[in-house]
Amino acid sequence: MKTILHLTSSARGEQSHSTNLGLAIIKRLEEQEQVIAIETWDLVQNPPPLYSSEMIQSFYVAPDQPNYDSIPTLAYANRVVDKVKEADIIVISTPTYNFTVSAHLKAWVDQLVRVGVTYTYDEKGSRVGLITQKKVYLAIASGGIQPAGIVQDYLADYLKAVLKAYVGITAVVTYRIEGTAFPNFSPDYAGIVENFQ
Repeated sequence: MKTILHLTSSARGEQSHSTNLGLAIIKRLEEQEQVIAIETWDLVQNPPPLYSSEMIQSFYVAPDQPNYDSIPTLAYANRVVDKVKEADIIVISTPTYNFTVSAHLKAWVDQLVRVGVTYTYDEKGSRVGLITQKKVYLAIASGGIQPAGIVQDYLADYLKAVLKAYVGITAVVTYRIEGTAFPNFSPDYAGIVENFQ
């Protein structure tokens, strides 16, 4: 029995190609898994707060401190962590803006990553993720078609690196839809996820 968290981060709403690609992924998951719950979190409609000096200071408060749950600047961040912990599968839909994720998704990542909550350090000083046994699907859309090379994988590599190093999630599968800004573009979301992993 699986629970799915679907993060959407495009300003295009229902017209978003990344969102619709994410929905195609979820449809395949429903065909293969016993899905009991799907929660969609629209980061544009419910935007994460940006860093402030007060917020950064609060991120270093240990979770076992008596006042931890009542710190206002941790409310959104704690909700982010709780939702990630509750989900078995996370589908992250993101457009490609200037080679990277949307500002909304970047702000969400900044709310997720916290020492002592999503990662810690072992006796050798190496980073260890604390939220494991999750699977993540990336649904990435771009208006252009990226040439082969480092730029093509910049966005996906960034998310994979953050999830591995600062959360502990290593099972990440990427699906892309490109050329969405081209004239007469016709999306085939189901075709992209035909060979589903």
